[in-house]
Amino acid sequence: MRNIQVSAVFWTLLLAVPFTVLALTMAAYTTENLSEIIYWFSETSRTSSFTGRGLLIEFSARWPELMGMVVGQIIILIIVLFAWQSGISEGKSET
Repeated sequence: MRNIQVSAVFWTLLLAVPFTVLALTMAAYTTENLSEIIYWFSETSRTSSFTGRGLLIEFSARWPELMGMVVGQIIILIIVLFAWQSGISEGKSET
């Protein structure tokens, strides 16, 4: 039992320390270079869209369609779930 605890602590530290250092480094990098990151994103977004508008503007024009598709899929899954549950209950009542 003691060996498992030592192994768990060892592997936790082995994974946690490098990822903590990576997170701190990325937070510092983002803080220092935020204006350049935003400029790069806006320029890339503007040049990569077909109309020359930014991708964020294009996405904001399309989000109602996306939400409609998501809601439709959820409704279909709920219908399938209820139909499956009623099929199970019908099968149990016959036997």
